Amino acid sequence: MSTTPRTPAGTPPAPGPADDDPQPPPVVVGADGSECGLRAVRWAAEEAVRRDAPLRIVHATPHLGHRGVAGSPAADLPRARGATAQAYTLARHTAPSVAVSTEVVPGEPVQALLHAAEDAQLVVLGITTTGAADEMVLASVAQKVAARSPRPVVVVPRSRPGGTGSRPHVAVLGLGDREDDEPVAVFAAEEALRAGRPLLVLHTRADDGGAWAADSSRWAERWPDLRATHSPVPGPTGGRVLAAACPTPLMSMSAGHGGLLHRPLDGLHRWLLRHCTSPMAFVPPVHRLTGEEPREEIIAVG
Repeated sequence: MSTTPRTPAGTPPAPGPADDDPQPPPVVVGADGSECGLRAVRWAAEEAVRRDAPLRIVHATPHLGHRGVAGSPAADLPRARGATAQAYTLARHTAPSVAVSTEVVPGEPVQALLHAAEDAQLVVLGITTTGAADEMVLASVAQKVAARSPRPVVVVPRSRPGGTGSRPHVAVLGLGDREDDEPVAVFAAEEALRAGRPLLVLHTRADDGGAWAADSSRWAERWPDLRATHSPVPGPTGGRVLAAACPTPLMSMSAGHGGLLHRPLDGLHRWLLRHCTSPMAFVPPVHRLTGEEPREEIIAVG
């Protein structure tokens, strides 16, 4: 249920496709009014340009519609509208050609974003962690959405000094079941091609000799215009992955199987969320895309 206009009052509508052209699914970004949230909005607007897609800005307000509790609707609604208006302005300045809409949704952020993801092609979220263990409580929304989303989720960390220059995009393979490498490879290759960047493929599984993803010639056949290089990262730890990958414009990997037994994400993923200073894309594993339950033998203590 939307409680704000699709665009803030007094702003002209963004240009969009002709009425008889089907509109592609939107890029969805969560906006909470924070600096990190606005950084995610900027990244999402730029990504919407690359995908030629509309941008949908979502702000969830748990207390909206509930009376007699702290954070009443009388206070929450203006605050929410202010946050979405600020995000809308930033998105329009960043990507004037993109059709932008805003929505204030009553309810918890995780559920609101998962619901929005159903009709999206990508979900983008900001994250504030800097490596301190106690800061992971601030990342709970990003963890839970990435662990359960039916669409890829890009988590954008707070701004760091310096840039990525000509550094490649990165695909990390081997962090899920073998079949999970396929959607990660496809997502990472398409992202690199859209951005005009090379791709570095990190192989973390030692026994992938017979898999297509370990064969550079197979990559060249599938994506002849992609400049891809391959590197092994045996015995992957968070530190080894970051040393091999970062800084990078985007690091893509399987979201793993953290949704099982209500774990927010697998241990390596949680560590990377705490320490990675580059945007990270979590691609849903195959079992989530097909609606099947993950196999029991993959359960591990985080």
